[in-house]
Amino acid sequence: MFSKKLKLLVVDDEKDICSFVKLLFRKRGFSVFSALTGRQAISTAKKIRPHIALIDIHLKKGIDGLEVLRQIKEFLLGCRCIIVTWDSAKEKIRKAKSLGVVSYLTKPLTIKQLIDSVNRAIKDIRKRGTANG
Repeated sequence: MFSKKLKLLVVDDEKDICSFVKLLFRKRGFSVFSALTGRQAISTAKKIRPHIALIDIHLKKGIDGLEVLRQIKEFLLGCRCIIVTWDSAKEKIRKAKSLGVVSYLTKPLTIKQLIDSVNRAIKDIRKRGTANG
């Protein structure tokens, strides 16, 4: 269905996590981009228009991951956003769901959980026939 590689944006303030996730999904055929801050995430998302975004809630500088999620969904409705965080507070989960997150994963998590969540997002993209927009 998609002639181009699916684009994945990784948003995490830990460089090592970004590097690992980039490597993991590049090996699976994605074009992968990363951002270490919320502002960088918004800027990158506007440029690359990712199909899927993996977002940590707690970013050290500037806006947090929930605000990143909110802003991405304003200009990129079709982006499937997945929260990956240590924070399992019910109010954060409710807020993320109200903003349109497709999965909320809490750390520690397995590579399989992460891949399965991304695979579900891909199936949703293909089912709906829209990648982003």
